[in-house]
Amino acid sequence: MTERVYLHVGAPKSGTTYLQRVLEANRDTLTAAGVLVAGETHLQLVHAGMVVREDPRLDDLPPRARQSWARLVEQVRGWHGPVAVVSYELFAGASADQVATALADLAGLEVHVVITARDFAQALPSAWQERLKFALTTTLEDWSPRPEEDGPRAEWGWRTMDPAGVAARWGRDLSAEHVHVVTVPRAADGPDELWHRFAAACRLDVPGLDLRVERANESLGLVAAELLRRVNEQVTAPITGNREQARWLRDTLAHGVLAGLDREPIGLTDAQFEDAVVRSEACIDTLRSSSYDLRGDLEDLRAVRPEGRTPREVADAEVAALAARALVGLLVLMRERTVEGEGSAPDAPAAAVPPSTARGRVKGIAKTLLQGSGARVLSRENQRLQDRVAVLEQTLQERRRTQLRVAELTDLVTELLLPVSGRDEAAMRSALEEYRKVSSS
Repeated sequence: MTERVYLHVGAPKSGTTYLQRVLEANRDTLTAAGVLVAGETHLQLVHAGMVVREDPRLDDLPPRARQSWARLVEQVRGWHGPVAVVSYELFAGASADQVATALADLAGLEVHVVITARDFAQALPSAWQERLKFALTTTLEDWSPRPEEDGPRAEWGWRTMDPAGVAARWGRDLSAEHVHVVTVPRAADGPDELWHRFAAACRLDVPGLDLRVERANESLGLVAAELLRRVNEQVTAPITGNREQARWLRDTLAHGVLAGLDREPIGLTDAQFEDAVVRSEACIDTLRSSSYDLRGDLEDLRAVRPEGRTPREVADAEVAALAARALVGLLVLMRERTVEGEGSAPDAPAAAVPPSTARGRVKGIAKTLLQGSGARVLSRENQRLQDRVAVLEQTLQERRRTQLRVAELTDLVTELLLPVSGRDEAAMRSALEEYRKVSSS
């Protein structure tokens, strides 16, 4: 039965993806050690965060999304080991009342809250980029994170990025030793230091963990970010609303293409850096005077100005050159997705393709051309999962056949072992005949 649950509630852009990948990559090892990595899928965690924050966008999602937090709580309570870990960064935005409601659902468990945090000056351009992925058109120079008072919907504002505020809301009804603040180390501290700090906060003393997870960098370089902002100025229907923007602007254009084309760091204006300095110093003072469990160094939060240009210093020619490369990347990406959707290699001989498959390909290509953005196709992961399901279903059928044969054999042996005087000859012949049929099938 679960005894302790660690809620890793944020903040965004503070190494959360890395930590979640380590947890996922070592799920089996942690499970064997009695540690549950909670959440059936990452999407369930996203929806659970929306439920906790009472996000009105749930109205546009399937009814099952509204049950995500309840299912997560049920999974934690039903765990047979002593520890459960729940990690999703946008829990950070919940109000104090919403936090109280969520913690009430976990009553009876020893609840700990874990907050990861980073240098404010580094977090600011990262937050701007995340907003770009959802059609923001404001330039970095004219943008600032939304203030604390904007409420739970301010996902990429100071409300979620300031660990002192997050700790105050999530730790209001918890003892200070159950609130853990983990600072993101400077690069010189080593690639695995963040995990070690996080693991210490969660008391995850589990040997044999593999920390060699892929560190996917979904951040955009300076020119790529400015290109995406200009694209946003031109985007119209049907790419409107969070779901469409997430699919096409974030996943397809930003993560699928632009993130791999540009790595130039993004700078800040003088005013933005000064704001980050003031806020970071206030945060450090608040945390230093608290009794929270600190893992790392509060100096890691002190604002250090990022070196680099700001978007207004980017020339139009630079944007145009990157746009041409991005178009090539989009063509390659859509070609790959079309091939995946067709289900065969691009160089398969035409003569080897059945007519029905060929017609399906033509329809798929026509749909791609008509829709402009490309037909919706299965991702590699979905295809892998479908293949796995097919294998499991086949295995299940084979096991069922084996069990049936064993049952029939048991009946036959029972008949044969009965004393002659007690045998039902007709039943024995029937059992023998039935066993022969099953065995030959």
